[in-house]
Amino acid sequence: MEKIIYTATGCARCKIAKKFMAEKGIDYREFDIKGDGKDSFGQFYRNNRSAIFRGKEGIEFPVFVDGGFIRQGVGVVVAYLHAGTALDGFIGRSDLSHGWMDGIHVSGGDPSLADSLILVLSFLKRQGLKLQLDTMGRNASLLERLLGSGLGDRVIMEVRGPLNLLCSTGAGGVDPAEVKKTIALVAKFPEYRFITTVTPVVRQEDPFEVSYLTPEEVGETARLIQEATGSQKQPYLLRLFDPETSADKRISSMEKLPADALFKYRAAARRHQVMADIEKTTT
Repeated sequence: MEKIIYTATGCARCKIAKKFMAEKGIDYREFDIKGDGKDSFGQFYRNNRSAIFRGKEGIEFPVFVDGGFIRQGVGVVVAYLHAGTALDGFIGRSDLSHGWMDGIHVSGGDPSLADSLILVLSFLKRQGLKLQLDTMGRNASLLERLLGSGLGDRVIMEVRGPLNLLCSTGAGGVDPAEVKKTIALVAKFPEYRFITTVTPVVRQEDPFEVSYLTPEEVGETARLIQEATGSQKQPYLLRLFDPETSADKRISSMEKLPADALFKYRAAARRHQVMADIEKTTT
């Protein structure tokens, strides 16, 4: 089946995707939406509007079509060209520009596919893109390989709470040793930060009880970071949670914490991480 790529004149990331196809000997048909391909893409977009992301700055290119599969963004396209859908858990849509690419979820995929992921990221890195990774504490051995390969210019780690809470709530089968190893590895990357989102938690002792992380629990999370890295001076941000974003009705019906509520959380965190601060939000 014919492979089609929609590009835009002057799009550097489109050129990267086409270079990968050229290196792999992949045949394709190109439509430049700023040239002769404008009408073709217009019709394609009208027929597939729900499958194509459009942000504040417009549609991200390249857009790649392979039969029933539509892939958008250079990282997603290159990952698909190399491994089909196998890397979907690792690489998603990027929100960054100006030479940076994010949407690289170290904890999101099958670690047995590490070689494929490294091949894709190495190619993107060679094209001059800076890579922002994110992790939630799983696949520490993969993160270690990425560190050793120089693949990760920035890492963001979501530390969701103290280990006793993560283990008691069974949050995705957390492994305490792996979480600690991940925290220690994150601090070795060129640029990094830790984040805790003050979320509602379903308490295991009573599945009908849902309450926000407490300041004391955030303080314990800060202490976990201190113990794993051996430092009280790690970049650590606290983030508000919007219950309306949750699909769990027990959570979506809760009141959102007021912004000033985070001052207590910051005070608790600073006992173990003196640089702890509240994430600035943009409106």
